[in-house]
Amino acid sequence: MRVSRPGMAWAVAAILWTSGPAGAQALNIDFGEPENAPPPIHGAAGLPGVWNALRADNGSTTPGLVDLEGRATSVSLLQIGGTDTPTVDDPATTGEASLLMDDYLVTFTANLETCIFLDGVAPGAYEVLIYARMPAQPAVRSYTSVDQEAGSPHYEVGGDWPGEQLELVTYSRHWAIVGADGDLDLHSGIAPGGNELLGAALNALQIRPVLFGDGFETGDTGRWTTAVE
Repeated sequence: MRVSRPGMAWAVAAILWTSGPAGAQALNIDFGEPENAPPPIHGAAGLPGVWNALRADNGSTTPGLVDLEGRATSVSLLQIGGTDTPTVDDPATTGEASLLMDDYLVTFTANLETCIFLDGVAPGAYEVLIYARMPAQPAVRSYTSVDQEAGSPHYEVGGDWPGEQLELVTYSRHWAIVGADGDLDLHSGIAPGGNELLGAALNALQIRPVLFGDGFETGDTGRWTTAVE
C-alpha cells in the first residue's frame, strides 16, 4: 500500500549545501524506542542535531517534529505499513551507530511498504537519506523510494555492516522537490524476490534543504548532481 504523487522532471547542474530558504526544515528521525535515540552530536551520513525518536506505530500520527536545534516545526509524520518496531542487538554495530541502526520499523508484506507521510514541510529542494539496513541480517535488502523524487527511482539497501554509514549498504540518498502542498512521502519495502518472513527495515531518516547553485534546468534525466559540498 502506498500513495504516489505525480513527479516533477527537473535536472540540476549544481547544488550548494545551505541552511536552506526561509522556513525550510532540516530533520533527523530515528525509528524505535525513544530511550534509544542517538545523541545530537551523531550525524550519521548527514547533519548532526537533535533526533526525533519515534515508535511511529502503524497508523499513528506524530505532530510537531523538531528541527536539528530541537525547535518545534510545522511537520507531522504519519506511518502506515510498518507493523512492528523491534530492537535487535547487531554485534557488528557499536556505540552511536547501534543506537541508530539496531531498532527499526519493519514490514513483512511484499505489497505493503513501510510508508512515511510527512506533512507541513516547507516547499523547496531537499536531500533525503533513508536508512534501511536490517540489523544482523546482511542478506536482507530493503527497497527504498521517495515519491517527490523525479522519476521515483528505487534503491536496494543492505549488506554487511561496513564499519560506518555507506550508501546503498546502510542508506539510500534521494533528491526531492516539495511543492506548495508540503507533502514528502518516503517508502521502504521488501525488495523484489525478497523473503516476506524476513521483511524489510526502516531505521531512520535525515532530511536537509539544498540550494540550487545556478538555477533550474528543465529536462527529463531524473538525476541531480552536486558540484560543491
